[in-house]
Amino acid sequence: MMRKRQEIDRLARGGKFKYEYDSDEDIEGGTWEHKLRTAEMEATHLWANALTKQSEGKHHIGDFLPPEELKKFMEQYEAKKSNRQPDLSDYKEYKLKEDNIGFQMLQKLGWKEGQGLGQDGAGIVDPVNKYDIFKSFILLLAKLGTFRAPQRDGNQGLGVGSVAQPEDCDNEYDAYRKRMMLAYRFRPNPLNNPRRAYY
Repeated sequence: MMRKRQEIDRLARGGKFKYEYDSDEDIEGGTWEHKLRTAEMEATHLWANALTKQSEGKHHIGDFLPPEELKKFMEQYEAKKSNRQPDLSDYKEYKLKEDNIGFQMLQKLGWKEGQGLGQDGAGIVDPVNKYDIFKSFILLLAKLGTFRAPQRDGNQGLGVGSVAQPEDCDNEYDAYRKRMMLAYRFRPNPLNNPRRAYY
């Protein structure tokens, strides 16, 4: 009997109470477990607020993401959400106007804006993206042997999917997490330390 009393006293000192029967426990405002969890949640809330205050005015990893990369990522994310192909061409920013000589030459040959190239108009409608030209040029040099393409992790080929690329099933949180993973690549490296491409 004494041992049982000592165990109950020990639990009481730790803020826990052991009852002979569940019906004996006082549950006004919740059981001792609920009260303990509520106290933990309040402490976590206060700690999160304190951390937020401490980080005011400091940088965020997302601050390192260049605006053009953010724009490209958001276009891919919005395209996945609306089930369409992302428009990553830089044609919109550098669209040729009627005062351009090449534009005028094409018009003289019977071409109209928005129409595909070629005799039957089945060719490309938008100009080739500058990034596609650069990638094609690098591949051509690599084939000729005048340029050695950098080795990719795990012998992956060009066009392999990145974990920072948005997927069809991504929600807002996943998109935010992947944006931060993308920003991690652009973080500053003032000492020029060798770094792994983590993402």
